[in-house]
Amino acid sequence: MTLTTYSNRGTKEFKETYFWSLKKSRGMMALLALLMFLAFPLILMIGMVNAQNNTDISYTAEMWITTYMQYVTALTSFLVTPLILLFALIITVQLFSYLHQKRSIDLFHSLPVGRTPMLLGRLCAGLTAIFVPLLVNYAIASIIGASYGIDAAYSFGAVASSMLWLMLMSTAAMIFSIFMAVCTGTIFDMVVSILGINVAYPLLIFAICTVASYLLPGMSIDLNSRSTVLTAFAPFAAAFLPFVNRMNYSGANTFALEKVGSGFLIWWIVLTLVMLAGSLFLYKKRKSECAENSFAFSLPKIFIRFIITAVAGLGMGLLFHTSLFSASSFFIGVAAGSLAAHIVVEAVYSRGFRQMKRSFTWYGIFAVAFIIFYGVLATGFFGYDTRLPAADDVESISVSIPNQFYNSNGRIYDMDYHRSIATITPVLKDRKNIDQALKLHQEFLSANRSTAYPYCMERSRVSPLTIEYHLKNGSVMKRNYSEAFAANKPQKIRTSFDALSKGIGKMEEYIQTSDVLFYLEPEYIKSIDINNERNTITIAPDEAQKAELLEALKQDYMNGEINNPNIERNKLGNNIYIECKEDITPTGRLKELLGNYSGKVHVGSSSYDLPDDGSKTSTVMNKYNWNK
Repeated sequence: MTLTTYSNRGTKEFKETYFWSLKKSRGMMALLALLMFLAFPLILMIGMVNAQNNTDISYTAEMWITTYMQYVTALTSFLVTPLILLFALIITVQLFSYLHQKRSIDLFHSLPVGRTPMLLGRLCAGLTAIFVPLLVNYAIASIIGASYGIDAAYSFGAVASSMLWLMLMSTAAMIFSIFMAVCTGTIFDMVVSILGINVAYPLLIFAICTVASYLLPGMSIDLNSRSTVLTAFAPFAAAFLPFVNRMNYSGANTFALEKVGSGFLIWWIVLTLVMLAGSLFLYKKRKSECAENSFAFSLPKIFIRFIITAVAGLGMGLLFHTSLFSASSFFIGVAAGSLAAHIVVEAVYSRGFRQMKRSFTWYGIFAVAFIIFYGVLATGFFGYDTRLPAADDVESISVSIPNQFYNSNGRIYDMDYHRSIATITPVLKDRKNIDQALKLHQEFLSANRSTAYPYCMERSRVSPLTIEYHLKNGSVMKRNYSEAFAANKPQKIRTSFDALSKGIGKMEEYIQTSDVLFYLEPEYIKSIDINNERNTITIAPDEAQKAELLEALKQDYMNGEINNPNIERNKLGNNIYIECKEDITPTGRLKELLGNYSGKVHVGSSSYDLPDDGSKTSTVMNKYNWNK
């Protein structure tokens, strides 16, 4: 009987809090709905009408889909997402500002309402104020798509995907803000803490990865929209990740939820629940006397101060290093930036310098952490610097060599140009080539370890030599070495680096997989433009002539006479521009590259510079009088 009574009382308290808070937020909810309509359905409708009235283009069903998806993605990323996040913060401040005012918190805590239903009721009211405008405006957007005959899989799928993503991230952002509201004693500290983590944390991860790539030979860290760690504790920043590459043409018809990995979604669902549980737990422990003080609990302050100190130190160190190119400049920058940031953050939170002396204990912890971080990387990160896979475990090796011709690398698209089917990149699959590449790589690592150990910060990461080992178990081991890295090292390292890059670059398999030219067949070619100092002519050779020209181009490419950066511009003769047909049925090497894909593809065009004499291609052009 007692449990039933308590449960009924808790439910009643939750409902009363919910409806009271929702009434308080209805103005913000109406304002958000209006601003969302202006920023999303209205602009979408105008854009679609404009496309319909475009008399120069006859829109196909595929073009309507692409136009609609691009508008939905662009408007969601540029306008709707910032608007939702802003209102999530504003509504949270509005509903939980009583925690930061002594008179208000005494009043609310004197009411016959438990803290758990009080927090949950306000949270649900805040989410309602966000979700209702979202649902209404995205429903209107879906109706607009349907009115233009766009398939429901796209009109509904696009808006549902973006809407669900925003619902998840607005929930995470609001609960994160509530957590900070519970931990802080003033609205000012709450807002500063929210902004501090959401700005400083992604910058810290980026700075750590940058320092590691400058310091540890071969280190390769790819941060992209699927990198959970980049925004793992920053929901306001994480909300934008699916739209980072929104304007990539190849991804125009992909939904927001398809642009993040399942691990990313699981992380934010779990973390949101953990933050909610933490907010409830801490709220029960929170003393009413903490209102109008800096922090109710000190741990968030310590964490925020640490990451801001770290990001300022590493950022200043990188700035000094890239400007002055000296080993000492990096350490000077780290010390100056971190010390200044620590003092500023402490002064802001403490409203002065009263606790500054005590806070330097935590600065000492940062200094120790930095020394350990730098020392581990400088000594090879537990063997990372010399670790290579066994030859028998390697399935293939992808290689990108700096200044190894001006390759016409590109992507193969489907016929609608909506998605990329394959990417042309140099790859080694022959067992002898794999063994030789591993041998050259190991010799380079041995020379580097014996000469430049412990390691120091490099000058630059431009034009990297990139080697990716694709292993038989499905994993990938990637190593990056910048050209400047070898250029500034002793002769032994430069020699072994040149042997590695040139040894792989001269392999026939590397060259034949480095350019779309080696995947072309005569029947793919639509026309050829030949440009020289005098004029430009367009030719349409027959199949035999196309085959002869392709064979000559391939031979010249193999001999290093095409797109060779070492040939002076004044010694170049003709430029050949090959335009392919738009409905290619893959055969031969192209079909092998595409794997299981069975449809037609779009290859695109490619351009090649020739020396003014001596090439086999020039001989073919002279034979048919194409260069007159």
